[in-house]
Amino acid sequence: MPSAANPGLCPVVMKFGGTSVQDTAAFERVAAIIRRQQGQPPRQQPVVVVSAMAGMTDALLDAVKRSLEQDTTAALEWLEPHFARYSEVAERLTEGSAYGEFVHVLYAARERIAQALEVMRRYPGTIPPLRDEVVAYGEHLSAALLTAVLAGDGTPCRTVDARTCIVTDDVYGRARPRWEATQAYTRQVLGPLLAEGVIPVLGGFIGATFEGATTTLGRGGSDYSATLIGAALQACEVQIWTDVAGIYSADPRLVAQVRRLDTLAYGEATDLALYGAKVLHPRTIEPVERLSIPVSIRNSYDPEAGYSTIRASSGAPAGAILAVTHRNGVAAVHVRPRGSWRTAVALDEMAQILDAHGILVEHLAASRLGLTATVEDGEALEAARRDLQTCGDVQVTTDRALLCVVGNFGTEATELHPALSEILAEFRSTPLLPHPSPHARLFLLAEAAAPTAVQKLHAQLIENPA
Repeated sequence: MPSAANPGLCPVVMKFGGTSVQDTAAFERVAAIIRRQQGQPPRQQPVVVVSAMAGMTDALLDAVKRSLEQDTTAALEWLEPHFARYSEVAERLTEGSAYGEFVHVLYAARERIAQALEVMRRYPGTIPPLRDEVVAYGEHLSAALLTAVLAGDGTPCRTVDARTCIVTDDVYGRARPRWEATQAYTRQVLGPLLAEGVIPVLGGFIGATFEGATTTLGRGGSDYSATLIGAALQACEVQIWTDVAGIYSADPRLVAQVRRLDTLAYGEATDLALYGAKVLHPRTIEPVERLSIPVSIRNSYDPEAGYSTIRASSGAPAGAILAVTHRNGVAAVHVRPRGSWRTAVALDEMAQILDAHGILVEHLAASRLGLTATVEDGEALEAARRDLQTCGDVQVTTDRALLCVVGNFGTEATELHPALSEILAEFRSTPLLPHPSPHARLFLLAEAAAPTAVQKLHAQLIENPA
């Protein structure tokens, strides 16, 4: 697909996660992968999106907390070993002006982080936007460092501030992109570089409001950045480089006989990301699906190991089961309204109360027994439970897991796969109806039972299907 920004080019967006840039050897591997892509026809120019070094985002969040609870000096001392990791890579892999430019970026980042931490201490109202600004420095530094490494052998490249491309609302910590502005800004900023044969290198996870305030897209949001950029440029492909060679039929740490899924449909990949698989950010697929841009999941440690491709259709036959995943830390909230009640009104009231407490609802449904919501377990749940008592009798069950089976099930909203029901009966699981999509079947069960349930489902329905 020719790029909308440059009709003669076919950009390939290459996103590298935190484990792919965690140390000197990792940066060397990534640079080699990018240089190899640069020589691919037909002018498949790389556009690089990079995450913070593994562990850096957590360190920056901890620094904000330490500054607020102790002082700025303690927070900066906490960050120093993490800055040293970036310095070490620069010392080993860069030299001359490239090294000097990165050192300048690193010192400027230290200074700006110190200023932001001190402002947050003095003026608590600034915490949401400045916390996003501080956390974004992991990606800023990775982009600047990777540019310096690539420049070492004359590779034409340039660091691009992602805030000049991705425009968002002002919901700090989980900002939503403004698509039309993002598309226009991305083409305007990256188009001239691509035309000149220059590789743009951007930090993922980062955006900015129209007013210029730094925002972040949520944890794991670098995947989302990559597909936003890919869609804006109408790229040939978006490559997500990580530490695994694709998406598998289950967690390899839990199931020995997993299978790599060579091809997945957009909806199948989205449901896996939403309900437990950690390979992708849940919103990664949204920007590219409508343009049918393929997304591949690749291993930066072993580029020849194969990969999974996400596209319009997986080609799975009707009824086929592709993968099983689960996520712990779920709670079930059940409300039995008093007296007569209207389903739509009761569901809306329940959702509003949970939202007011900042609780994300996974699944919300009504039956003759009342209303049930599955939510993320946490401290806010007790306060929400008290408020929900105005609606009716409330029961909260914690230590639950959400188990998701992904396949080609069709559009029937309440029909259950017979084999799923039979296998899961022994685990006292509850099916969550209506189904969220044609690709997913959800069940709620005890956390302790989830691993065994995943193993049994995988063995009987994927490894040895009837």
